[in-house]
Amino acid sequence: MRTVLGVSGVLTTLSTLLLAFVSSPVAAVTLLSSTLFFLRWAGLYWSIPATLTDRGRAGVLGGMMNFAGNVGGILVPIIIGVIVQVRGSYFLALMFFTASGILYLVSSLVIDYSRKLPV
Repeated sequence: MRTVLGVSGVLTTLSTLLLAFVSSPVAAVTLLSSTLFFLRWAGLYWSIPATLTDRGRAGVLGGMMNFAGNVGGILVPIIIGVIVQVRGSYFLALMFFTASGILYLVSSLVIDYSRKLPV
């Protein structure tokens, strides 16, 4: 699982980074499609609660993941709106998403699947 999430993180980050530097609409749509394709692999994260905890606590860890995702869903549009309004361009917004991709990659690689969490 670590390999699939790592590959997804690298290719998502790379596609997003390259997106900031293209001017062709065809290249932009291709890179956006690539980014979303590899980002969909992150759905594997929903198998992690069952892997890292015992059966009775998988729901707690899944709920914590869902809460974090909802907080991100609230904050990211606000952050992107502020970045675009202040800077007047989407370049730094794409760099924010690139940094998020790097965080996704690093987070995916440091998970220790060999031990159960006490949650």
